[in-house]
Amino acid sequence: MSTKNTWSRLVIVLLDILAIAGAVSFIFFLRQTDFVKSLSVSAGARFQLENFVFFLVASLMLIPLFWWNSLYRHKVIVNWAEQTTRVIKSYVTFSLVLIVVLFFMQDSQLINSTRGFLLGVTAFGIVFVSLLRTPIHTLVRKGVLQIGTNTQRRVLVVGAGRAGEKFALRVLNDPAFNIEDATFVDDDEKKEGKRILGFPVMKGVNNIVNHAITSAADEIYVVINSIAPDRLLEIIETCKKTNLPVKVLSRHFRIVNSDNGATAQSINALEMPSQLAIRPGLAAKRLFDIVFASLFLLVALIPALIAAALIKISSRGPIFYLSDRVGRGGKTFKMIKFRTMHVNDATEHQAAARERLKEGKHMGKVANDPRIFAVGAFLRKYSIDEIPQFINVLIGDMSVIGPRPCLAYEMEFFDDWHMRRFHVLPGITGLWQVTGRQMDGLSLHDAMTLDVYYAENFTIWLDVKILIKTIPVVIFGRGGK
Repeated sequence: MSTKNTWSRLVIVLLDILAIAGAVSFIFFLRQTDFVKSLSVSAGARFQLENFVFFLVASLMLIPLFWWNSLYRHKVIVNWAEQTTRVIKSYVTFSLVLIVVLFFMQDSQLINSTRGFLLGVTAFGIVFVSLLRTPIHTLVRKGVLQIGTNTQRRVLVVGAGRAGEKFALRVLNDPAFNIEDATFVDDDEKKEGKRILGFPVMKGVNNIVNHAITSAADEIYVVINSIAPDRLLEIIETCKKTNLPVKVLSRHFRIVNSDNGATAQSINALEMPSQLAIRPGLAAKRLFDIVFASLFLLVALIPALIAAALIKISSRGPIFYLSDRVGRGGKTFKMIKFRTMHVNDATEHQAAARERLKEGKHMGKVANDPRIFAVGAFLRKYSIDEIPQFINVLIGDMSVIGPRPCLAYEMEFFDDWHMRRFHVLPGITGLWQVTGRQMDGLSLHDAMTLDVYYAENFTIWLDVKILIKTIPVVIFGRGGK
């Protein structure tokens, strides 16, 4: 590791310690105010100096957690949403560990007033670290702080076609990728036993688990362009069974990783979560949906009442619009939204949408739609019309994060592999809202790629990342029509 690399990491670690200590100190300061003291006394808990020292020392455990969550790696630092998500993940882990520790310290005076203090340290810690890492993000992207790794890796590459040849050329010519050796796998019998720029080619993609063992691979790259989407998805699922990191370089997934923060020091590949990270997230996802939707509806009650009143005053018709949508497993449900259009016949609009779908274009939203009244346009621009959908979340018809709810007639234009999007609940926001929604001329293929990728690779931390990316989209009304 270079000296500049070491010093850059040291600077970031020291700034993280400063932010962590700052959060603890800030909570300590708040606890000294008369208002907070009165609340603590009324609750029967009095703050003691030992609490401050304990949390200050305990918070240093966050540094190895940051390291464990790759917060000192280049590819994470240059991706703001990914970095913030991992900061949250580290603090959640820290809180859970500390809760267990405090459980065994019930007889100690230290336990007094720690619940509120732990919540404050966690909440303000996330804010402080994320804010301080914003300039770090910029400095690393500009190369002022140089973060990299010299750890040599052995990789298994699925695909020995033209895309594979280009990948092999990059491995040989750019030492920044830190790939020591590569083994290629392909189903083409003619390529078996041959070499790509000196790297061996083996046959049998379906035997990828054994190939990963015999080649002593550290990670897998799926590098294929000329392939049917459903076959590509099958290969990715097979690769996941190795429990090795799986990364994809394919034109089929260009829409997903178009903003992943890649630079000249990293391979612009889409990293897939392992099988171990995906399915256990179902229970956590449902719990998150219930808690988040309940809190959001409580906070949004006043704005929702104002929106309802404006709709009633400005346009004839009901306040709510109920739409039949296709949900998880192909089951239909009534999606609830604030009405933003004049009550009329939607036959003409549906015919226009069908034409777009026939041409392979995503239906999206119509610009300058004459059916939308003035107040409705404002509600749609800032996604206020979607507030009632959180009722669908509580009912269990939808999730906070997921593929866009589908209309029945859209399914007429779906390919077989598109149906994988129905493995999960549809969402209020998702990859389409934070990626595809802002792209003109989004194709149906790209939209389905976003949905299917999410359905087969979601984790609770991917949900957090999407939620973080949704905030600026909603605040600035990007793509809302």
